Amino acid sequence: MASMISSPPPLNPQHDIHAVAAKGFDVDAHTYESNRPSYPAAAVSDLCIHLHLNPERSHVLDLASGSGKFTRLLLPHCLKLTAVEPSPSMRSAFANILPNIQVLDGSASAIPLASASQDAVVIAQAFHWFANLRSLREIHRVLKPGGRLGLIWNLEDRHAKKWVASLRDLYERYEMGTPQYRLGLWRGVWGTAEARELFTELEKGGRFEHEMVCTEEMVYGRVVSKSYIACWPAEEKESLRERVLQALRSAEDVERDAGGLIRYPYKTEVFWCEKRSG
Repeated sequence: MASMISSPPPLNPQHDIHAVAAKGFDVDAHTYESNRPSYPAAAVSDLCIHLHLNPERSHVLDLASGSGKFTRLLLPHCLKLTAVEPSPSMRSAFANILPNIQVLDGSASAIPLASASQDAVVIAQAFHWFANLRSLREIHRVLKPGGRLGLIWNLEDRHAKKWVASLRDLYERYEMGTPQYRLGLWRGVWGTAEARELFTELEKGGRFEHEMVCTEEMVYGRVVSKSYIACWPAEEKESLRERVLQALRSAEDVERDAGGLIRYPYKTEVFWCEKRSG
């Protein structure tokens, strides 16, 4: 059976990476790092509990780590932390921010780690890009017996504020058929017979509300950090910027703090499952 692969495949970081993700996330890692939110402490704790992480013994892989947004939150929860990221731009940003954490060139279908070497694999904000059996087989391979897979996503909360719904309506029209988390297409692989042989049923952890306090330009930066927009020509991005700023300034329910910063509402969702052995 494919799930019983015993050694890492030859590294091919471009294999199985969605073309929009490969191009968009490599354009400007600084915009991604500066304008994407972090994750609420309660969500991090919830995920780490479900994954049985132990700061004295757990070896953890942050797969598709990006610039290390979630990686830095895992540090207190494990003994050894390794990151794998296919984008050169993201790896460079990661290395500058977290110089003491190893970040390797690899992808979900080509993880450059030994078999049965990890107590947990964590994927933040990315599994929807590679929700397929090839990835699940490879994640299964690197996990130890009884090891666990954790998934976590931030999503702009359109139900919290009308302006967020309007903003999402503005930019989601440009998704170009990409497999966005909100569409739920990533769930399909978990219904396959092979996925059920590889892992236990995918469990849902908590749902957490939080917010990012930001400037108008950061709200625009959040939009342009979307992979399908990041690769646009500069003039098209500038046109979108004007529309985003106009939408913010005309909205009636934008909340600001005492310093005039915008309260940008998010929700965070957590999922986990365990490797089946044998």
